[in-house]
Amino acid sequence: MTSIEGQSRTPLLLVSTATQWLGTARIPRALAQAGFEVSLLTPRNALAEKSRHVARFGYLPDGATPAQWAVAFGAMVEATSPRIVVPCDDMAFRLLSLLAQADCPMVRPELAPRLAALIRHSLGDPAHYEASVDKTRLPPAAQALGVRVPPYAVVEAPPDAETFAAAQGYPVVLKRGHGFAGQGVAICADRSALARAFEEFTRVNAQDPMCRVANRHLVQAHIPGPIRYYIATAWNGELVAGYAGEKVVAHPEPVGPPTVTRYFRSPALRETTARLVRGFGISGHFFAEFVVGDRSGEASLLELNRRITPASHLGSARNVDFCAALYAGVHGRPSTSGADIAEGKEGISVFFPGEWLRDPDSRYLSDYPVDVPWDEPELFEAMLALRHAR
Repeated sequence: MTSIEGQSRTPLLLVSTATQWLGTARIPRALAQAGFEVSLLTPRNALAEKSRHVARFGYLPDGATPAQWAVAFGAMVEATSPRIVVPCDDMAFRLLSLLAQADCPMVRPELAPRLAALIRHSLGDPAHYEASVDKTRLPPAAQALGVRVPPYAVVEAPPDAETFAAAQGYPVVLKRGHGFAGQGVAICADRSALARAFEEFTRVNAQDPMCRVANRHLVQAHIPGPIRYYIATAWNGELVAGYAGEKVVAHPEPVGPPTVTRYFRSPALRETTARLVRGFGISGHFFAEFVVGDRSGEASLLELNRRITPASHLGSARNVDFCAALYAGVHGRPSTSGADIAEGKEGISVFFPGEWLRDPDSRYLSDYPVDVPWDEPELFEAMLALRHAR
């Protein structure tokens, strides 16, 4: 550990499998301000390499297999001795879940128990890792906790999906077991669209080295209504910091990640999220996604994402500092930040460069404060270069 401003910093390891995720690039600053010394395991040429708040990098081989990833992760843990590991994307969480068993065959026998203990300490109860993030397993697990979900069926053949759609009425939503940033989700208006999506998702699943059943999908009733999130940090099955958000603009529409959101206080979404945290024994950064029915006004859970988000670094500006809450959890002390957003406080978040890449003339860029990393010029320049890379 190093000493900065008289304080001993706590080593933390970020793990990433993607190169251009904006949340990965923005979170090091917030973590460093909370008291962590940040290291990052990543593919080469990642956007996060431009952050000046990463103390040490480890690199994955190009096209790394799960076994190669496990070896690189083990080497990085030995080199940096982190107190906590934080997944930056969905695949990173899935890979960590593989190593949560002390007898994992992908790493050296003498190292496996250490990695398993680190992951369990960082992410919570491993018994619920898969059920909490696999879209085909989450609905029944959430229902068992008393959490509302849309009507659904788990299907392995197009006729089964068509039978469900005929009973529920089109449109329906088809989902792969695992996807990210809106990928692996299709709103199907009719039978032909459902068949096309089923074929595409089955093909993609067949290329996923961690997918167990290529043709296993979730089909859900489509509920018209706004998409809302609960962005949070938990520790040992307790929700310690969080607030609600609503998707205002997505890119691409309608199922892509938000580029503009509204943030606000929601006791109802907080209570539901806290129930999920307790039931799944969650630790770490995550967010829950809901749809609020236009007719019913009720929130139904769509998915859990157990990783950092593009908004995870913004909490300190609203006195809900997710990274400070994480630091407090690691050290077994109360957080120095608030647990929820203040009563009556709400506003608009404009994500950079997401909204700028979507529409450089967007009114949101001129009408609201924009989240630009002015204090990290190399990262800012790299973000600007994303437009030319498209």
